[in-house]
Amino acid sequence: MARRIKRKVKRVLKLCLFIIILLCCFAGYKYFSKGSVQNNNEVTNTTKVDTEKIKKEKYDKCMSEPYKMDTLDEEFNALLSNYKDVGIYFTDVKNEYSYYVNKDKGYYSGCVTKLFGAIYLVEQAREGKIDLHSTLTYLPEDKHAYSDLTDQHKFYEEIPITTLMNYFLTISDNTAYFIIIRNIGADTLNKYFKEKYGLTLHFTNNHPFERQYTAELGNESLKILNKLLEVDDEYSDLIRESMNNNEENSLNFDNVKFLHKYGEHSVYHNDIGIYDDEDYPYLISILTLYAKEDYNGKISGINKKIYELYKKNLDSKQSYCQKISNGVY
Repeated sequence: MARRIKRKVKRVLKLCLFIIILLCCFAGYKYFSKGSVQNNNEVTNTTKVDTEKIKKEKYDKCMSEPYKMDTLDEEFNALLSNYKDVGIYFTDVKNEYSYYVNKDKGYYSGCVTKLFGAIYLVEQAREGKIDLHSTLTYLPEDKHAYSDLTDQHKFYEEIPITTLMNYFLTISDNTAYFIIIRNIGADTLNKYFKEKYGLTLHFTNNHPFERQYTAELGNESLKILNKLLEVDDEYSDLIRESMNNNEENSLNFDNVKFLHKYGEHSVYHNDIGIYDDEDYPYLISILTLYAKEDYNGKISGINKKIYELYKKNLDSKQSYCQKISNGVY
């Protein structure tokens, strides 16, 4: 009888032990199964983040490289062939391509050459050779036509160089410009740009302008200026504030704005400038014989068509780079 009871107790204990083992195994399965799912989700989420990061890096790298859609040459050539008497030079800076027509044809520059004076002053200031906050004396011999400065200032007044620059960049003020030329010297400018940039200027103290100004020379001055604007300092601010204006601004159209410098004399009306986009700037020089015509409408019309091709290429680039990032190419 005692043995029978012992056997029953053993069977019950074994059964209990078996049940406990089963329960432990089930609990362990659920625990590890849950952990596995959680780990899998974490791996999946990490993979998604890594994938998106890689795609963005591919896209950004693609967008930072030069690009030109297949039909762009043909479309620009078709556009520019319509302008037989106009000098045009366009450069997409970041995408590293240019188009032009009559780039070597000579025009009277008018005041667009005043950009060379501004470039010289800023470069000298950055090298610590000139203090643009210092003053120059306004003398009677400096007085010229087409000048607001003569109405605002008196002879022998001391005027800051920054103020003079603003005058001759914003409204092409001749008196302000000739004060600068008298103090710098036309020969100094000629020598400076020849030695540093290989550009030939024919300035004299009495005539600091170009009689045979070209769209290519305009483009060269804008390339230098655009480099100067890449530096974030007070001098870049001065240039932008002075050139971002509506004074005879024929490059502006709709809501698209340009930093610009215009020049006009006799039948010549020229406008050169920069589409000052932070990522994709472009340079544009348009030299014309439109001074006696609707030069604003004609020049802005030309620039608008050029902008549309520029924008078409940029849209194509974005689409192409999106496909690159998605692994289509």
